[in-house]
Amino acid sequence: MLIPAYLAAHMFLDWISFIHAVSSINITPWNPPAGLMMGLSVLLGLRVAPLFWLGLTIADIVVRDLPVPLGTALLANGIVALGYGVAGQLLRKAIDPGLSRLRDIVLLLGGSAVAVLVIGLGFVAVHTAAGLFKWADFPEVLLRFWTGEIIGIAVVTPMVLLAPRMPALRWSWGGAAEVLAHGALIGFTLWLDFGPLASSQYEHFYLLFLPAMAVAVRHGLGGAVLASAATQAGLIAAIQITGVDTARMAHFQLLMLTLAITILLLGAVVSERRRVEDRLRVRQSDLAHASRLIEAGEMAAALAHELNQPLTATMGYARAARKIARLEESSPRLTEILDKTVTQAERADRVIRSLRDFVRKGARDRAPLPVATLIAECLTLAGPLASRHEVEIAAEVAPALPAIAGDAVQLQQAILNLVRNAAEAMTPDGARPEEQPGREQPARDQSRRRRIVIFACPAAQPGFVAIGVRDTGPGLAEVVERNLFAPFVTTKPTGMGLGLSIVRTIIDSHGGTLTARSCSGSASGGANGAEGGTVFQFTIPVHAKETDGGSA
Repeated sequence: MLIPAYLAAHMFLDWISFIHAVSSINITPWNPPAGLMMGLSVLLGLRVAPLFWLGLTIADIVVRDLPVPLGTALLANGIVALGYGVAGQLLRKAIDPGLSRLRDIVLLLGGSAVAVLVIGLGFVAVHTAAGLFKWADFPEVLLRFWTGEIIGIAVVTPMVLLAPRMPALRWSWGGAAEVLAHGALIGFTLWLDFGPLASSQYEHFYLLFLPAMAVAVRHGLGGAVLASAATQAGLIAAIQITGVDTARMAHFQLLMLTLAITILLLGAVVSERRRVEDRLRVRQSDLAHASRLIEAGEMAAALAHELNQPLTATMGYARAARKIARLEESSPRLTEILDKTVTQAERADRVIRSLRDFVRKGARDRAPLPVATLIAECLTLAGPLASRHEVEIAAEVAPALPAIAGDAVQLQQAILNLVRNAAEAMTPDGARPEEQPGREQPARDQSRRRRIVIFACPAAQPGFVAIGVRDTGPGLAEVVERNLFAPFVTTKPTGMGLGLSIVRTIIDSHGGTLTARSCSGSASGGANGAEGGTVFQFTIPVHAKETDGGSA
């Protein structure tokens, strides 16, 4: 499809721009096919040079009735086609085809200027040798050729390169009114230049800069490209309609070239500045998040330090009470409760110590951790949570899983955070929907089974184990899913928005990855199936000894 589309575009652009030609060959005030060739060669490289040669030759036959012998035309067109192919091949290695930086525009214009000069030397020399010009006129003809080609490149090539990246136009009355206003302003300045008020010196020409520059400042490079094309087209039409003397075309060419390059560079500067401002805003937002995380870390470290002493005292009192109960042979029920109190106090002490190490980013020696043991302990710890939220919590652990390298307390906290979120997502009807962290409001159907599964299985990535939490809740809300792991993003009126962010930080510090997805209605077992709801899954690397010596 490229060949007929290119040939049709080449013929059309050559036909509409073939005015004020020099000796009836392809040297005109502006040459849009040159911009088309340079744009395609930057995109596709040297391989399109034969297509350029074919288009130039057909245009000589159809548009210009072959003003020179066929051999001369073939040779001259071959020089032009090969020159643009080589120039585009070199430029595509040096610039971004999307022209994302001012540097790309400068390299495109500078490289094109050098390439067109070399091409022009060969093109004009061939026609001069064929007797079409005098050698004394060689510099003037070369200047006319070079200026017309560069104008075509400055106007058309950015359109070719930016066309795939320009957003689709959306109709709006405001946008249409703005386009009409800019078009009317361009038309008015052309009327001042070429209408009844115009003089032979064309003093008002530089008024054409104003509307084009206004578009470039407002819309950046994309608007500058379109404004330049509209201005140049209107200018050529005005020159043709009013019958400007051919002898003045060199003067107009330089003015047109100045206009095209100025608008293009201004649009590039505006676009690059906006991109820098956007990146700066994103960086400032990231820094604000980082600052708040640092403050939260400092607060957590301070809390851990302050809670350490009363917790130690609590454990001491609980142990003393347990000892007294045993000495006085109190009720076995009281002894059991005191044993559980001591166990939970000791676990709280381990959690605080782990939190302090986590905040300090201290390195920890991670011994082999059996996955089944880790999940069994999580089931025990999640028992009160299941009772409070009236949910069923089960485990699905694949057999013969290797031991993982991880901190048991931190991984327990990560799993319990995910279990807590899942339980809150399936809270009975009495709970307020705004208390659901990042979830849609659950359906008011008591017959729906509220079930949470902590699963573990081999990960798709070798050397890792996948651990996750699956629920039968309503799934993730689309609005929240985009910022699911961002810190301080929460739908809870009393939440800090740090739960999932802390989970991700824990998993990242272990060398794993955390993902989340909403499930369909399939009910297959294992990690891949779910009765609807949501799956949070993370990977943890297998312990090095397990990797070297086989599965545990």
